[in-house]
Parts: sequence; structure tokens; C-alpha cells
Amino acid sequence: MSSTPFTPFSRLVTVRVTGSTNDDLRVALSGPDGRVDPEAARSWPHLSALRARAQTAGRGRAGRTWETPSSGALTVSVVLRPLVPAARLEWLPLLTGLAVQRALAPRLEGAGQRVRTKWPNDVVALPEETSTCAVADVPGWGPSRKVSGVLCELVPGADRVDGHSGGADGSRDGAEAARAAMPAVIVGIGVNLAQGAADLPVPWAASLVGLGADPGLAAADDVLRDLGKHLAGLVARWEEQDGDPDGGDGGLGRDLREACSTLGRDVVVTVPMGPAGSPSRVRGRAVDLRPGLVLRDAVGGPAGDGAEEFVVSAGDVTSARFGA
Repeated sequence: MSSTPFTPFSRLVTVRVTGSTNDDLRVALSGPDGRVDPEAARSWPHLSALRARAQTAGRGRAGRTWETPSSGALTVSVVLRPLVPAARLEWLPLLTGLAVQRALAPRLEGAGQRVRTKWPNDVVALPEETSTCAVADVPGWGPSRKVSGVLCELVPGADRVDGHSGGADGSRDGAEAARAAMPAVIVGIGVNLAQGAADLPVPWAASLVGLGADPGLAAADDVLRDLGKHLAGLVARWEEQDGDPDGGDGGLGRDLREACSTLGRDVVVTVPMGPAGSPSRVRGRAVDLRPGLVLRDAVGGPAGDGAEEFVVSAGDVTSARFGA
């Protein structure tokens, strides 16, 4: 086990191989009751991270699993203990996606690709409108390709605290004391850097190099450094607004919406129906983030025969235009 010397993270530990960095951090952070162990929290503070050069049991939403090769990908999990109300933690997948988008966008600009987020937890590349490169459509995804995924998991705090912006005196020490009682969110991030198509789990995935990025721009250490810098900055900005991205001048909320490729599209969302029910599908036009996906003129599934506005809190989104 080794520690990387220069990093924007409060602590960064790198291991050669593990099953799942999210699982490892959950075990490391949790006490016997499943809540954050205060002693463990000192070892894994806010903005600490565990990186694996290879994963044998990586996880995504809905229990999906895959294996990450020992080269060509970045897999890291970050511990966040943001000073925001618990109800606003649902914005974290979108905030993390925005951090990834900002880290990857400059690396694909020269390849004729735009990088955007895709609700709720993916980052995708799309050909520039002026690009002359032919890209095959994939059902439900069209010409877009997934280059990164995010998985956020909550470890409840030892004590429930609803203070958000620091201790009673507003000092740095006061803020850190407040963090010690907050829930921990383990943010797992996977980025496809240089894998070939045969090493990717689904046909709608692609790597930066596979999309034409200069291999020199796809080095894992450099991508991780930039990702951490953007994530730390966005979380701090979010905390300043008490967890409301539309607070203050609303700039963070605008940034989240402008980066989201899902908005403005006719989509089909496959939504979970609970342990006893089968998934169902809702169709509508995606018009906003709250952070759930707001659909206009929604039909099907829980929306019933039709709804002027319907908010989806969880689900898999495909494009109605591309064979969803």
C-alpha cells in the first residue's frame, strides 16, 4: 500500500487491487451499528480518497458489477462529509458528475467531442455538431458514449446534526468538529481512460483514448488530480449555499443544468417499483433537475395516464429518439 505525495485530497491511499473501493471504505468507516465510527472518521476525513489500480468487483447502481483492468481506467472512492442539510445530499451525484465533466472536457476538446453529464450519475461524450466523424447510434444512447460513472453511498453519522456551515464560532476548527458528527458519503468514481472496446462492459461505453484523446492527456494521476480539484471546489461552493445550488446568485444550479445532456430531450426512464414490483417505464420531456429529473407531459408507470409535471427520483434514462 502506498500514498501518493501530491494530491488535492486530504488523504489519498492507492492499492494495487481490491474488490470495490466503495466497499472497502464502508467497512473502514462503519462501526458495528453501521453508523460512522468516530475513530475511523479521523483516519478517513472529509475529501480523503481510496484509489485502486484494479477492481475485481466494482459496483454501480442497481447492484450491477464489473471488473476493472489493471491499466486503462481510473477507479477511486472519495469520502465526503459536507456541511449541508441531510435532505440536500441527493445533489451529490450531480455535483460529482460536474466535477468529472470539468476534468475530462479539456481532454476531449481536440477530438471533436463534447463532455456532458447524464442524469442521474453518468458522464458522457457526444460528437461536436461540426464533427465529420461518423458515430454509430446505440439503441437508447444514440451517438453518446459513457466515459464515467458515479455511485454515492451514505454511511449515517454517529449523531444527527443539522448544522451546516461550521461550528458555533464559525472557525475552521468549529467546522471540522461539525463534520465529525455528519454522515459520510462515499463517492465512487470510475473513468474510462484508455481501454479498447473489448475491455468495456457495454456497447455504449468508450474510453478517452478510444474517442481520440491524446494518450498523454489520459494519464490516471493527472485526471485524478484535476478531478479532485474540481470536486473540492464545487463541494465548497455548494456548502456556501447551505446545500442549495440555486441559492445565492443561482450560479451553481445553472452550471449543473447547462452541463446536463438529459435536459431538453424526450426520454424514457425505467423506474424501480420496490422489492415486489417489476420496473416500469415513464416517458416525457426532461425539463429540470431538483435534483430528481423533472418530466413534462409524462405518461406511463407511476405517472399514470399523463402528468403535466412528474419528478423521477431514481431510474435509468434512455433517449426516446434512439430506440428506447
